[in-house]
Amino acid sequence: MNRNLKKALTLGCAMLMVSGALSVSAANLTKKVEAVYNNIKVTYDGKAQAPQYEPFLINGTVYVSLRDAGQITNNNVNWDSTNKTVQITSKTPQGGVSETELANKNLEIATLKNQVANLEKQVAYYKQLEEDKKEEEASKPSLDDKGMKKMLTLIEDEYDDKYDVDWGFGLTYNAKKEYIELEVSYDSKYDKSAFGRISESKLKTFFENICSDIQDELGSIEIRGEFVDDYKDETVSTFTYTTKGRFEYSLQITDNALKDMEDDLISDYTKLPSIDFDSLKDLTIAIDDFKLEGIDNYETIIFEVYTDLPSDKKDLWNDYVRNASRSDKRVLRDFMEEIIKDLTDEFGSREFTGIIYNGNDKLIAKYEDGDISLETFR
Repeated sequence: MNRNLKKALTLGCAMLMVSGALSVSAANLTKKVEAVYNNIKVTYDGKAQAPQYEPFLINGTVYVSLRDAGQITNNNVNWDSTNKTVQITSKTPQGGVSETELANKNLEIATLKNQVANLEKQVAYYKQLEEDKKEEEASKPSLDDKGMKKMLTLIEDEYDDKYDVDWGFGLTYNAKKEYIELEVSYDSKYDKSAFGRISESKLKTFFENICSDIQDELGSIEIRGEFVDDYKDETVSTFTYTTKGRFEYSLQITDNALKDMEDDLISDYTKLPSIDFDSLKDLTIAIDDFKLEGIDNYETIIFEVYTDLPSDKKDLWNDYVRNASRSDKRVLRDFMEEIIKDLTDEFGSREFTGIIYNGNDKLIAKYEDGDISLETFR
C-alpha cells in the first residue's frame, strides 16, 4: 500500500452509503448509528478538496467516502459486491512515483542532459584550442639556426619589396648575450630614387614593424638592428627593440654621407636669396660650393656656404652689414634655417652651425643658436 493510501486510511475513512440514519454491517450484525454533518472540509497536501460525498462525524470519528479519498489521493477504489470486498489499487506501481513527480523527474533529466551536452561541447572546444596551440607552437620559428631561417623567410615574404625598394635581410641569434641581431640593407645605387621618397618617420616605422613581427613569433626577446647601404658598404643607422616593445633609433653619420649631402645642397641652392636692402637689391650672389663637417662624433654639423661675392662689391655688402635692421637680416636667417631643415631631414635632430664666405673665402655671415650675425670685409 502506498504512502498516499495510508494517509487516507488514517483518517478513518470507510466506504459508506449515507441515508439519514446510517447502517453498518459486520458479518451478520446490523447496527444503526447517527451521523452528524458539520460542514467538515478536506485538504490534501494543503490544498482544499471537494469530495462528492460530504464528510460526517459518528461518535467523534470523522468519516470520508472511501471513493472520494481514493480519488483525492490518486488511487482506484472499487466495490466487489459478490465477495463484499472493497478493492483499492494504486494508479502507479508499488514504490513508483506520481505522474507529476515523473514529469518533474523527466524535466530534471532533460535539463541535466542539456547541461552535460553543453559541458561536452566546452570540453571539445578547449581540447581543440589546446591542439591548435600545440600546432601553432610546433609551426613557430625557434631560436636555433633552423628557426632563424624560418623567421627570415617570413620577414622576406612580408617586407621584401616594401616602398618599391629591394630590401635585404639578415637574422642571427646571439645565444651568449641572448638577443637577436637584425640587419636590413639596400643598394643606394639602384634604389636611390625609391628610397629617397621614404620619409624618416616611415623608415623608423618600417624597422619597428619588422621587430614587432619577430617578437610576435619568437616571444619577448631583445632585438638589435643595423641598417646598411650595401653599395657604399656603410651603416646608415642602428636601432633597438626592447623586450617590452620600446623602439629606439639612431642615425649613423659618416663622411661619405656628408659628401653626398654636399652634392644635394649644391644642386638645390645655386645662389643666395635676394636681399631687400637698397645697396643689394640688384645684386645676385651665386653659390659656388657647400662643405659639411661633423664634430663631436657628428653631434654637431657645421655647414659652409661659399659664394662668388667679389671684393669690389665689399662697400655694398659693408653698408648692408652696418645699417641692416633685424627684418633686413631675416632673409639670410630664413635661408640658413631652410638648409638646416634639409640637414635635419637627412641626419636627424642635432646641433647645426652655418657660415657664409665671400669669393675670397672670408667670413661674411654666421648662423648659430637661431640667430644670424654679419661681418664686414676688406
